[in-house]
Amino acid sequence: MIYQKIRYILHRLRWIGHPVTIFVSLQIVWLAITLIWVIWFLSQQEAIAELARRFGQELFDSRVTLTILIVGCILLGVLCVGLIMLFVFGQKQSAVARQQRNFVSSVTHELKSPLASLQLSFESLISLKPDPMTTAKLHNMILGDIDRLKRLVDQILVAGRLDRGIPQKDEWQTINLAEFVGETIPRFTHLDPKLESRIKFDFPSETRLKLPRSTLGLILGNLIENAIKYSKRDSLITIGAEGGNHEILLYVRDQGIGLDRKERRRIFKMFHRGQMVIKKSIPGTGLGLYIVKEAVKSLGGSIWVESPGLNFGATFYVTLPTRSESHD
Repeated sequence: MIYQKIRYILHRLRWIGHPVTIFVSLQIVWLAITLIWVIWFLSQQEAIAELARRFGQELFDSRVTLTILIVGCILLGVLCVGLIMLFVFGQKQSAVARQQRNFVSSVTHELKSPLASLQLSFESLISLKPDPMTTAKLHNMILGDIDRLKRLVDQILVAGRLDRGIPQKDEWQTINLAEFVGETIPRFTHLDPKLESRIKFDFPSETRLKLPRSTLGLILGNLIENAIKYSKRDSLITIGAEGGNHEILLYVRDQGIGLDRKERRRIFKMFHRGQMVIKKSIPGTGLGLYIVKEAVKSLGGSIWVESPGLNFGATFYVTLPTRSESHD
């Protein structure tokens, strides 16, 4: 019992050893020492005046004393700012290293699942010699797993190109939004076989956009995939569109795990994955929303997310410059 209480107290006081706490404490000590030094310096005016009389008035007049004080404070301030910058840089580097470790772990898991499925399918084809119907199902599974691997590799390559500022090469073309979404959804049926029954379209069936096809695929594909992964299988996913002749608003709404305010600020960063996502062991690489943000930016649009809070779902909004025509 006593041991548990001690562990609880240590757990509650773990913030004392946090790097930010230590750094802030050191800065407070530093500022206190600086303040004491300034007070001591100002209190030594008589000693300085005596030194001036001994070595010559022109060497230690009041202006020189003030200059010494100001220069000393400036040097201390510069040193303090330098320490702050080094600390911030170190914290950012630690965060990036931690995110990259999470990314490697996530990618390893993402690769392992389809590879294991491929191995099982090929072993079944070779050793069991199944009937034609089962063979066809195994062939479809193999093609699906290969497509998953291809999309994962493509996602990593696209994220790398966008991070280096290399834009997507794609021509603008007129796209029927309903048909485009209808072609996109089957790519994610491995996440939920009954996915099509969960999708609700909140736009006219003849809505047409003029946008780069592959870039629109990156945007909607990643948003739809996230909505599937982070919500229950029986929950509704709404894909909507509103717009005029020059700009269109696309949105994907789910009824999933939701986001708090802190996560809404960080969610579009490269490699970022929320604590709840990691806790629930939901697969992912932390690249999808970063790719969406950069793809939207490359088209001159904007993206943001709204969520009432954890466990209340989220809605991702994207505005894109386009020409659209809607016919009911």
